[in-house]
This record gives sequence, structure tokens and C-alpha cells, in this order.
Amino acid sequence: MAALAFIITLLAPPASARLISSPKAAAQDDAAKKAEADAYKAWYDAYTAKDTGKALDAAKSYLDKFPSGEHATYLKSWITATRGGLFNQALQAKNTDTMIRIASEVLTAEPDNLDYLYILALAIRQNELFGSPPNFSHAAQEEDYSNRAIKLIEGGRAPSTVPKEKWNKNLVLSTLYQNVAVIAANQKDTDKALQNYEKSLSLDPSNSFDYLACGSLRQVKYQAAVQKYSAIPEADRTTDPPKPEVKAALDEVNKQADTVIDCWAHFMALTASNNEYGATRDQVGKALMDLYNFRHPDSPDGLNKLIDQYKSAGGSSSSGSAGTATEF
Repeated sequence: MAALAFIITLLAPPASARLISSPKAAAQDDAAKKAEADAYKAWYDAYTAKDTGKALDAAKSYLDKFPSGEHATYLKSWITATRGGLFNQALQAKNTDTMIRIASEVLTAEPDNLDYLYILALAIRQNELFGSPPNFSHAAQEEDYSNRAIKLIEGGRAPSTVPKEKWNKNLVLSTLYQNVAVIAANQKDTDKALQNYEKSLSLDPSNSFDYLACGSLRQVKYQAAVQKYSAIPEADRTTDPPKPEVKAALDEVNKQADTVIDCWAHFMALTASNNEYGATRDQVGKALMDLYNFRHPDSPDGLNKLIDQYKSAGGSSSSGSAGTATEF
């Protein structure tokens, strides 16, 4: 009824306005008011018919034509609330395409809307990147949302959808950097993946997943270093003193082996009392032991001491999750 009253008001200009206007100006004024009233009625008819898609189009059409119109403030609020409701429905249904479509409309007008960026980054992470099996069909969008959210949060922003008492800036940033790392690893960009895993770990040093992934990526670099060293003719590898290029290749093998050991020793320490990884932890433990014995053949108890050292320093394990995607 209130909406109908607005239409009546628009269709009936105040008498005072007609008295002080020329006939031509009054006619133009009446035509403008009728056009605005018709645009509003188009929205209202779609709204009362519960045709949300048509109502959204009508509301946007009204605002395009009458950005300062009588109903502009209300329709802006209605569009915001309606989009939020539709986004929440898509979020609950895990419909990523619909979430992205709705959010794109918002982010076109408000590119720094952290609420949408943050929820999208978490939702795609939960539903796809860390799904079973993992799904990277929206990896490009996920990387974009994560990076944009990182920039805003590092700049001091926080999403309004998260209560202040539950906001953990470092944990959220760690999770977002981890998103970028997971995508880079899937794209075989090892250096980019390691850079982002290390950034994630600098924010959440108790993140066992990051150490597991970091060790696996370092192992790739270790194996590449071993292949490069093994490709050197044996005669050149056994000269005394070694040639500079041989020494450099062997140093790289040892360096990469040590980085694998460091990552996986942290992983073993963090998961010692709470193993969420099942048989994977056993496999890592065996590979770690073999690699440690290769680097330290005269120190049979060295690995256990290293793991114990990291247990004392590492605290409880974190999987790096910043929580679930929150509704608007």
C-alpha cells in the first residue's frame, strides 16, 4: 500500500508547482513525473508478482534513468538486500557460477566490496580447491578474489560479515595466501606456490598443511637438482678438488634436501599428537628419514631431536582455515 501511495504522489504534482510553472514547463514536468512513475510501477508490478529477476532489471532501469528520483534510495537498498539474499541462496546451494554472477554485478560498481570478495574466496576454497576431488574450474576467479581481499585486509579493512571478536587478521590472510599457493602449485608454478606458502606460514606458523605442501614442492626442486648433478659425467664428479660447476651442482642438491627436511620436520612435529593426514604422514615420515640419513649419515638420532625441537616451538597444528563462508 505504501508503494501504491508513492505512485499516486508521483502522478499528482502539487498544485503550487502547477501555478508557478508555464504551461509548457508544466507539461514537461508532468511527462517527467509520469515517466518516473511508470518506471517505478514496472518494478512494483514485478515485485508483487514475485518475479525477482524482472524486478531487479526494473529497479536497475529506474536508477539508470532517475538516479536521484523519489524512490532511488529505497530501490538501491532493495537491490542490495535482494542480491544479498540471492547470493546467500547460491552460497547454501554451493552454486559457484551463480555466486560469481551476482557478485560480479556488485563488484563492477563496488570493486572494493570486501564482504563479497572475502565470502567468495572462502566459498570457492571450501567447495572446490579443497573439495574431494579438488576442482580448479574457477581458479582464475578465486586467485583474483583472494588477491583483492589480501590487499584490502592488509590495508586495514575487515569484512562486516565477521564479528569483531571472531576476526583473526593473520589467520584470514594466511588462508588467502594459501589459496593462491594451491592454485599456483596446480599450475606447476613452483616458485610462486612456494612464495605464497611461505607468506602463509609467516602469518600462521602452526599451519601443518603449508609445511606438507612446502616440503612436497621443495622435493620437486631437490629431485631436479639431483638430476642435474647426475647428468654430469662421473669422471667430472670425482675429480679432486671438484670443478666449480660440480661443486655448485652438489651444493644445490644439499641445499634443496635441507629445505625439504626443514618443511617436513615441522609437519611431523605439528601432527605428532593430532594426525589429520592418515597414511600420508607415515609416507612423509619414511621419505624424511631417508633424506635425513642421506644428509646426516653420522647422526641417527638427529631427526628425532629436530622434530622434538619443532614440537616445543610450534604449538598446536592449524590447517589454515579461516572459518566457513558467512552469509550476508
